[in-house]
Amino acid sequence: MFFHWGARSGATHAIAAPSRQEHKGIKTIGRLVQICAGVLLLSAALLIGTALQVVNSIDRADLEAERLRAGNAIDAMTMAEGPLTEARAVLLGRMAGLHDAHLATKASDSPSTQHIPLLGGQGPRGSYLVWTRTGLGHKIFLQFAPIRLPIIAGMLLTVLAVLLRTLRIVGDIERQRHLAHLQSRCDAMTGLANRLALDARMTELAIARTRFAVVGLDLDRFKDINDAYGHAAGDTVLREVASRLAALMEPQDLLARVGGDEFVMVLVSRPDIAALTELARQSIAAVERPIRLDERSVMVGVSLGIVPPVATAHLPSALVDMADAALYRAKSRFGSAFNFVGEEPAAPRQPMSQTPAWAGQVVPGGV
Repeated sequence: MFFHWGARSGATHAIAAPSRQEHKGIKTIGRLVQICAGVLLLSAALLIGTALQVVNSIDRADLEAERLRAGNAIDAMTMAEGPLTEARAVLLGRMAGLHDAHLATKASDSPSTQHIPLLGGQGPRGSYLVWTRTGLGHKIFLQFAPIRLPIIAGMLLTVLAVLLRTLRIVGDIERQRHLAHLQSRCDAMTGLANRLALDARMTELAIARTRFAVVGLDLDRFKDINDAYGHAAGDTVLREVASRLAALMEPQDLLARVGGDEFVMVLVSRPDIAALTELARQSIAAVERPIRLDERSVMVGVSLGIVPPVATAHLPSALVDMADAALYRAKSRFGSAFNFVGEEPAAPRQPMSQTPAWAGQVVPGGV
C-alpha cells in the first residue's frame, strides 16, 4: 500500500491508497485490452506481409513458367524453321504466351521485362529474345485489393477503435474508483484523512510491525467561536488549524480529523520522546497564532494526548483510546498543554475567569 499526497484548502494530507486487491481486476482488464490491441496490430501487419509474400511467390512462379515456355518454343521453332527472325520472334511470342516478344541486341535491365540469350544457330549472333513480364501476382493483387483491402482495413480499424474505447472506459472507471476511494477516506471540510483512513493506516503499520506514535488533539474554546460567529467562522478556523498542523507532518506521517474539533496524528518520523515533545510544542505554537476572520482575528488553544512508539504493542483502536485519555488529562491543565500516556497532569486547569484575557476571545481589528 502506498500514500497519496495532495492539498486542499491549504492543508497537506496523506490518505492511504487502496490495496492492490481493490483494483487488480480493473488493471487486469486494461492490460488485456492493451494485449488485444497489440495482437490486432500484429495480425494486420502479418496479413499484409503474407499478402505481399503470396504476390511475390506467384510472380516468381509465373516468371519461371514464362522462361520455360520461351526456351521450349525457341528450341521447337529453330529446329523446325531455322534461326529466329523478328517476324518469327513475334510468332513465337504468340505461341508461347509471351507479351510483346521481340529480338534485341542487348539484354534488358528493366524490371518489367525478361530476356533469354539466343545460342548459336538460334538467331542473330549476340541477340536476345525479350518480352514483357505478365506479372500475374501483381495483376491478381490489383484485381482483388481495391475491394477486399478496404473492407479488411475497415474491420480492423473498427475492432481497434472498440478496443481503444474500451481501454478509455476502463481508464475512466479506474480514475472514478480512485477518486471515490479518496473521497471515502477524506474529510470534506479540511481535506485531511478521515477516521476510515486513520484506521487503515494504523492497521497497515501494525501489520508491518512499524513503530509509530499516536497523538490526539482537541481544540480549546472552539465552541465559543462557533456560538459567537456561526458555523462558517468555525469552519474557517478548522481549515486553518488543519493547514498549520499538516505543515508539521513528514511524508510518512498522517494527520486525520476524527470529529468536530478533534484531530489525530500517526507519526512514523518521530521515534522518541524528545521529538514528540518538540512536535507538541510546535503544534501548540502553530494553533495559538491568531486566525483571521473578515475584520477580526480569533485565537484558540489545543490540548494533546501522546502515545509514544514504546506503547504501540496495543491494537490500533486501543491506541486512540489511550491518546484520548492522555488528552483529557492534558485538558485539566492551564491553557494549551500536552500529556504523555501514563503521565499525570502537573497542575489543574484554572477557571476561565483566571485565564489570560485573550484566551478564546476575539482580538478586535486583527493583528
